[in-house]
Amino acid sequence: MDESKVVSEIRKVAGDAVDARRGLIGYSKMEAIEMDRRARAVEREALEKMKLLLPAMPALPALHQIRLRLQRMEERLEELTSRQGIAETSRTLESDDIVWRTFEDVLELLEA
Repeated sequence: MDESKVVSEIRKVAGDAVDARRGLIGYSKMEAIEMDRRARAVEREALEKMKLLLPAMPALPALHQIRLRLQRMEERLEELTSRQGIAETSRTLESDDIVWRTFEDVLELLEA
């Protein structure tokens, strides 16, 4: 598989997600919390698409780093899911933060 093509496809997925996220601002009647929830959903979907595009053992450093970031995100989300004694709203906020940070990390890696 041509990994440079994979990088291009992942960049497209990321760009589409950023555009979709920006498009949410156009919904002026939407509450900020709803806009944020939808932005995280866009990011989650984009990260899942990226994961499916990645080769199992990427040779390119950028793809390897993206794979590591996605694996770490999944580990952190699993840890959060198994954590006891946490309010559901707190769990949701922390989950959203994990997804947002991962998405932003991936964007940064794609710019490098």
